[in-house]
Parts: sequence; C-alpha cells; structure tokens
Amino acid sequence: MALIRIPGALRQLTANLAEVEIEAATVRAALAALEQKHPGIGGKVMDGATVKPFIRIYVGPDDIEGLQGLDTPVTARDEISIIPAIAGG
Repeated sequence: MALIRIPGALRQLTANLAEVEIEAATVRAALAALEQKHPGIGGKVMDGATVKPFIRIYVGPDDIEGLQGLDTPVTARDEISIIPAIAGG
C-alpha cells in the first residue's frame, strides 16, 4: 500500500494520523481513497478536479507537477506527501 504523509495542519481531519496507507494506482485515486477514509480532507487539498494552488503533492522526492500531475502512477512502495505553502516574510 502507498503511504500518504499528512501535514500537521490537516491532521485534525485524519484523527491526528501523520500517515495513512492507501491502495491506489494513481495520485488522483490515492487522494480519492484518502477522502473516502477521512471525509473533508479532499476539500482542503483539491479544488474540484485540480490540486489547490497553495498545495504541492510529491511522490517520493518529485513534485507531481513535473511528472504526470494527478495521473502520476503510484506503487505500493511509494510515499505521497501533501505539502501546504508556508506563509511568512
């Protein structure tokens, strides 16, 4: 199963879990499965059919924007990281 790493700001939606195991073939399917397991988290990450502009998703060390986007394949050994933007100045 692939592992989705949940940022601290979203853990209240996953019963404070830092990681959630998901079985999926693509990042899109993994996020849909995450939403099914933990309703409400999808709306914090997705804006309809796209990732919100202030969220980055990585498979391993690679941003999915440089891969196949939400259609990036996922294997059972992959780690998916949800990374929100950090404001500051």
